Amino acid sequence: MTNLGDPLTSLSAHLKAEGLLAPELSGVSNAHVTVAEATTIISVRHTGGKAVTLAADRRASAGHRIVKDDMMKLFLADSHSAIGIAGTAGLGIEFARLFALELEHVEKIEGHALSHEGKVRRLSILVRAHLQLALQGPAAVPLLAGFDERLGLARVHTFDATGGSYEEGKTAAIGSGSDIARAVLDARRNILDCDREEAHRLTLQALASASRRDSATSGLLGESLPVLVDVDADGARFEDEDRILELAKELS
Repeated sequence: MTNLGDPLTSLSAHLKAEGLLAPELSGVSNAHVTVAEATTIISVRHTGGKAVTLAADRRASAGHRIVKDDMMKLFLADSHSAIGIAGTAGLGIEFARLFALELEHVEKIEGHALSHEGKVRRLSILVRAHLQLALQGPAAVPLLAGFDERLGLARVHTFDATGGSYEEGKTAAIGSGSDIARAVLDARRNILDCDREEAHRLTLQALASASRRDSATSGLLGESLPVLVDVDADGARFEDEDRILELAKELS
């Protein structure tokens, strides 16, 4: 396996070295390639910072065209963390799948799960490995939410295409509708004091606001319902669709 200079070896680096990952682009081409773009991911820390809720719409677009109305953009990385992806959908989904595989791989070798800091580092390495591809056009960025058992807090990190990681405070958002969504969330005072139910409403309201100004973000009652994920001391889990439908109807 390829050694990345730390006590753990990287599964994704090994797969890349063995030619089991899709090859990166090389050179510059004038050919136009249409790819699906995934948007919009929102996160809100609540319950005193001990929990975080992630929300995502289901639309994928290519330019001005809607290419998919049931795109999954939120994934459970392990029992206590979740990842959301925005940008080039295929690349983002690869990030999510490989990241989950790496966490499982490391846990089997070490006999325990990585710390939250360790997960942030692994995801940074994975994103940085695709920098050459990002510089040529296709790019995706993840958002990582996890429960830090050492601190007893839910933590959220965003990333740039170079693998840089940035810890967020109360709210975070990525994707084409992120600025609108985050403005809605930031207008809410004392958001850390919200409970889980209020956080669900706030994230769905922010998605609804983004959808009104951003054509790449679908509304609450579109072809597919938004997706909500909660992360806290009890683990990472998807919210029930029936409950999301109930809230969507209430807020629409």
